[in-house]
Amino acid sequence: MIDLDALMWVQRTVDNLSVVVQAGGEVDMLTAPRLSAQLDQAEAIVVPPAPVVLDLTRLTFLGSAGLAVLLTHHERCAEIGSTLQIRTSGNVVTRPLAMTGLDRVLTVVSELAGSAR
Repeated sequence: MIDLDALMWVQRTVDNLSVVVQAGGEVDMLTAPRLSAQLDQAEAIVVPPAPVVLDLTRLTFLGSAGLAVLLTHHERCAEIGSTLQIRTSGNVVTRPLAMTGLDRVLTVVSELAGSAR
């Protein structure tokens, strides 16, 4: 049996009206449903127009299943009047987003830009 906790961890916190979901490790076809479930819960409690912030700065892998989760939840956030802000650092997330063109669709914020607030 595969230990999903060893592959990816995910946690959710509330920051004022925003909800922050932080994930680390690998997001692939095995772990993507766990990330999606946390984002479902975040969307249920966020107070629009506050964003759902997805902190992926500690990811080591982002596969196609993870990309699908990002696009799905980007659309769901838009439907509820919120935004999905994806916080990244390094090429683990930015490279697959750029290769698929999703960097032009999703709201991506670098870790350095996020820390300047």
